[in-house]
Amino acid sequence: MSRKTRIWVLVGIVFMTLVAANVAFAAGPAYKFAVIIYDTAGNPWWKPMVNGVNETAKLLGVDVNIQYADNQPDKQNDLIENAITNKVDGIVLAINVPDAYNKNVSRASKAGIPVVAMNIDDPKGADGSDRLAFMGQDFKIAGYLVTKRLIKEGSLKAGDFVVCPVEHPEATYAKERYMGVKRALDEVGVKSEVLDTGAVSLEDTLNKITQYLIGHKTTNGILAMGGMPLSQSAKAVKDAGMNIPVAGFDLTQQIVKDIMAGRILAAVDQQPYYQGAFPLFQLYLYKKYGLSPCDVNTGGAIVDRFNAEQVLKLSGTYR
Repeated sequence: MSRKTRIWVLVGIVFMTLVAANVAFAAGPAYKFAVIIYDTAGNPWWKPMVNGVNETAKLLGVDVNIQYADNQPDKQNDLIENAITNKVDGIVLAINVPDAYNKNVSRASKAGIPVVAMNIDDPKGADGSDRLAFMGQDFKIAGYLVTKRLIKEGSLKAGDFVVCPVEHPEATYAKERYMGVKRALDEVGVKSEVLDTGAVSLEDTLNKITQYLIGHKTTNGILAMGGMPLSQSAKAVKDAGMNIPVAGFDLTQQIVKDIMAGRILAAVDQQPYYQGAFPLFQLYLYKKYGLSPCDVNTGGAIVDRFNAEQVLKLSGTYR
């Protein structure tokens, strides 16, 4: 564990203790922050992240405006421009499309408005964007770790084949997760392929994975690289009349239940609550004390049969 990581672990412990105790900070400036979510309000994955934002805002005594861009980069740019016009004290956003928001992030920075990234960073990190820091999952490391679990517990060997379904194969998160996944599979000679499931609906996702498996009966395992495909993978395996190991990314109540039932071996958790709480907390400290925001890897926690029951109680709200 690096020195920076140890520092932020300690900061996190202190911060979460304050949240749990419902301790409010001393009254200070009435800061206003904008939190822009690139996705739709109907995606339940964001609820823990939003809870992190709202509880932190209450703790710090600040105002937060949470808005959704509905997977439209143009709309997200409009929201950034509105935040700049309204002279907010900081902006939290995901850089889900490389280079799409660079101009407006730079405009915010020049206007004295700090920007931090959460959930998805620019592929080049600080070299690709004027955002001050990124708080989210290290996709490559997480992909490698969860795939090692799939290989070991799924008894995969050289010559086997794993399919990797994901909602948006061209998105940064998908590309970087697959880098980690492929690295682990390549080490043992397991072949792989990415399956585009889209994000239309859970039913559509289930149908795409099921039909793929029916047409590829020699598939030896599934490493789902997103919450929607992972939540449907165990059922798809059953519907296709197969018995192969499944692992992947993100948590929903269905995923946790499948882990508890042994239908999914393990899932790596992004811990979205942190992705809402840490950016707001760091922006507050930056504005009040000039403390520079720094990167935090929120997503290396593995959920398996040993801790799934505990996670189930918090799934969909804080996990």
